[in-house]
Amino acid sequence: MTRLRIVSFDLSLRATGYCHIDGSTGVLVCRARGPERLAWIRDEVLGLVFEDKPHAVVIEGYSYASRGASVVDIGELGGVVRVALYEACLPVVEIPPACLKRFAVGKGNASKDDVLQAGVIRAGHTFADNNACDAWWLWNMALAHYEPDLAVRVPTANLEGLAKVAWPDLLPGPLSGSAGRATLGAMPAGPPQVRKVEKVD
Repeated sequence: MTRLRIVSFDLSLRATGYCHIDGSTGVLVCRARGPERLAWIRDEVLGLVFEDKPHAVVIEGYSYASRGASVVDIGELGGVVRVALYEACLPVVEIPPACLKRFAVGKGNASKDDVLQAGVIRAGHTFADNNACDAWWLWNMALAHYEPDLAVRVPTANLEGLAKVAWPDLLPGPLSGSAGRATLGAMPAGPPQVRKVEKVD
């Protein structure tokens, strides 16, 4: 049976979480600063995208409640990655943080630790960190919308988190554009594996 391929990212300067099309997760850690870090994260994100050849990429939206200098930094990262995905001709689904929290925990003001705890319970395994778990939840939200038989089971009330997301129409089949072409198959079985990619120089 043909399945949609979804990749998700929780963008972060310290540790960007990601989730592959098979549900495996990891984090991208870069010790550099400034433009070098932005470029490295962008390239790693694109590398993962080209590896999986997804039909769409899911990212967590900006947190408008955030304050301080970090707001500018994460805005720069978000812009760099969004432009790169646009140039790769890939549909991007942006999920507001409150929607992610409502889907995972049942309330839009849940803490990141609440989301992590819910993820460990639902997934049945631990995650590298909160960002990797957030990426896993983003991936499951896309599955719940497009392929509900594959998504993690959550209480019916939690599904309200899907309602305020602008979901594009996606059709399974060969891909075009910079991401290449993909042949789809059944989702791999077995527990997801955690991978950490780190730039140390």
